[in-house]
Amino acid sequence: MMEYVVFGNTGLKVSRFCLGAMNFPLKCDFETTVATFQDAFDAGVNFIDNADAYGQGESEEVMGRALKQTSVARENLVIATKCWVKMFDRAGGGGMEGGGCSRRHIIQACEDSLRLLQTDYIDLYQLHHPDPITPVEETLEALDTLVKDGKVRYVGVANHYAWQICEMLGKAALHNRQPIVSAQIRYNIMDRVIETESVPFCRKFNVAIMGYGPLNGGILTGKYKRGEAAPEGSRFAHPRMAEGYLTDDAFDMVDELQVIAERNGMLINQLAMKWVLSKPYITTPIIGGSRREHFQPMYEVFDLDVDPADLERIDEMSEKYRYQPFANQAVVDGYPNAPGYW
Repeated sequence: MMEYVVFGNTGLKVSRFCLGAMNFPLKCDFETTVATFQDAFDAGVNFIDNADAYGQGESEEVMGRALKQTSVARENLVIATKCWVKMFDRAGGGGMEGGGCSRRHIIQACEDSLRLLQTDYIDLYQLHHPDPITPVEETLEALDTLVKDGKVRYVGVANHYAWQICEMLGKAALHNRQPIVSAQIRYNIMDRVIETESVPFCRKFNVAIMGYGPLNGGILTGKYKRGEAAPEGSRFAHPRMAEGYLTDDAFDMVDELQVIAERNGMLINQLAMKWVLSKPYITTPIIGGSRREHFQPMYEVFDLDVDPADLERIDEMSEKYRYQPFANQAVVDGYPNAPGYW
């Protein structure tokens, strides 16, 4: 049975699972998208995450249409999306427009997302990445304007370091702006980097953590086999992608996890998700996939139990994954004046 949790420093209650909509419609047809959404809602999921970056708005557009075909009313859903990337010029002038976290781009991107999602408001509006050019004060003022205009309910970030969130919280308090309430960051058995700084920071200031990539791009499902080519069309089908991820070390980890999963009467992907859910600092993992059957086993995990000794063993065997580069974050030096960054 689905569990629910208060979302950081808010009065908002969300399901422990957030449905990640990145692959809709990039890898699913419309009928599959509607059915997958309905499966999630029937299982008790009330939280769904998207971004304008996914298909350059196509994912938001399809999500907006698909939600109209489900049985869940808008007021019973918590819809999250993000902005930051440059978007193709929709006015027909060619090239790309905007990008970053300037007031101009944030407000335009929000208007576009509202239109594509076919909604009057976005529950959680997130900055997809930091912006090394725009002053934090300008970004916070733009987000504050969206909240005061009723277009956004809460604001969050994704792929930010703890110090970057700290700066935003401090300046929001100083200037009486809407505070950042959540951080969407990568977290799984094979990527525990956030435990060093992000987790202690977010726990101290009660910032909700949305953990994306809980199955490490499908590696923790067992779909990739040692000595075999990755399935055609999969995330790691390209040799350059596979080189850094489909290593002997990764397969050794998967082999041991498979033994633990079988001992506990579950699939390896269910075990990987149970491990993430066992961490009290993870508010809600984001579940993703490209087919309906990728999601369905996840809804069973709340009724499954894992031997605490096995969870401790997973902690021990994955401790080394705390010490590696922070995922999906290239900006490490504050906010320099960086011409040509875009």
